[in-house]
Amino acid sequence: MSKAWRAAVTWVAAAAAVAAGAGAAHGAQAGADAGFSFTVEEYAAVPFGTDRATVWQTVVGAAQSPPPGSASGWCQNYTSTIQCFTASGDYVPYGNFNFNAAGILVSKQNEFLYKPAAPSMTLAKYNKVQLGMTEAQFWAIVPSASCVVDEEAYPNWPATTGHKVGYKCDASTGLFPPVAYFDLTDGKVTYKNQRALT
Repeated sequence: MSKAWRAAVTWVAAAAAVAAGAGAAHGAQAGADAGFSFTVEEYAAVPFGTDRATVWQTVVGAAQSPPPGSASGWCQNYTSTIQCFTASGDYVPYGNFNFNAAGILVSKQNEFLYKPAAPSMTLAKYNKVQLGMTEAQFWAIVPSASCVVDEEAYPNWPATTGHKVGYKCDASTGLFPPVAYFDLTDGKVTYKNQRALT
């Protein structure tokens, strides 16, 4: 899967959050967040290999009004993705459930759903990480308390080959701190990028 979404995630989050916020306000004038019920627990609990209809029922159920496909509510049903927000407003936590051509969940992405326990990522640590390193070598360098999983994918489902885990590793707290991104595919580092690390 392309990493272009990472570079655009701030813009996408803002645009989608504004759209979601507008829809929520339309559906519930008294308390814009009253209708939102998507949680990090729901995001984590949906297993890979689940069909699209079951994912929608799990994260939305009969509670969301208007029905799927509308421009309101906390979840949007796009062509290959279900995107769910935890609240209305800008830069709110959200999760993406991504499906293959057969309508099976093979990838999950999130922004702001998880926060690192003790962010301390540095440019020096980032520079030590090399493509091809094993997971053990990676965690010997990168402080795990700085990182959260922001993407996981099984592109060859039901086979587990190609299993990818994306980590977002922050340098400090705040909305947009200096950050490093890493992908581990089949237990080896296959991607790295950073923004504003020192």
